[in-house]
Amino acid sequence: MVREFEQPAGAQVDSLMEKYGNNKIFADEFIAPALIALSYYPELKDVHIEFKYSREATTMAARPDPFSLITGRKYLVLINNRENFEGILLEDVPLNAQIGIIGHELAHIVDYQNHNLWGIAGIYFRYLDKSRRALFEKEIDKATIARGLGWQLYDWATYSTITNDYSSKDYIKFKRETYMHPERIEQVISYISKYKDASSSAVHSTASE
Repeated sequence: MVREFEQPAGAQVDSLMEKYGNNKIFADEFIAPALIALSYYPELKDVHIEFKYSREATTMAARPDPFSLITGRKYLVLINNRENFEGILLEDVPLNAQIGIIGHELAHIVDYQNHNLWGIAGIYFRYLDKSRRALFEKEIDKATIARGLGWQLYDWATYSTITNDYSSKDYIKFKRETYMHPERIEQVISYISKYKDASSSAVHSTASE
């Protein structure tokens, strides 16, 4: 497993785009981290996914395009670009942590893919209950770790709840109440054998396949 990614060179981005860019619409600023994250979800290789800017209440969100639920399924990964947002904008996040949060959103899409229309409606109802929402998001965090993006998720959790010095107290409180803490992510990583060899590895530049 890769501990930390470097910014990939142009040829590496082109190679990733050829393998994982089919049926994808990317936000130009985040093509590289999106492609790296997508490389850990091969079953999404041909799924229609659009990364687009939006005025969200949080940093990122993933959901089905509502117009596609009955026809061919398509998904949106929404990136907050709202001015005066009191949380964290993706553009301010280090690359490794960007890959972590994008990987989390892609894990949501994998989960949506496994549900029919009524199952997706059930997911939305779970979100209305704060405690059930937190349990659900922690399961998505575990799925992200299992894919191999545990250290990237760890860096995102650390940045979003500890090391950034500009997001609001309410934003940090929401993140801490809803998602896995960095310490818990590190603990889960320690239980998974495939992380053993890379737990202290140097920087890598592309996803392992």
